[in-house]
Amino acid sequence: MMKIMHRFQTGNAHANANEIDMLYELSKQIEGHTICALGDGAAWPVQGLIRHFRPELERRMDEYHKNKKAATS
Repeated sequence: MMKIMHRFQTGNAHANANEIDMLYELSKQIEGHTICALGDGAAWPVQGLIRHFRPELERRMDEYHKNKKAATS
């Protein structure tokens, strides 16, 4: 999750919703399925980010890929 979140931070993620959905599903698999409470503690911020800021994530990804495409052209 940390590597994917870092890519989200920079905008360098796949330019589609599949990666966001994959991360959300991964966090749901962790939540409530570990003995350690830190599992839930790691999953909840990711779920909240996606739930409340998904349009911003998608905008950053699109912007990153447009800039990258323009730089290579």
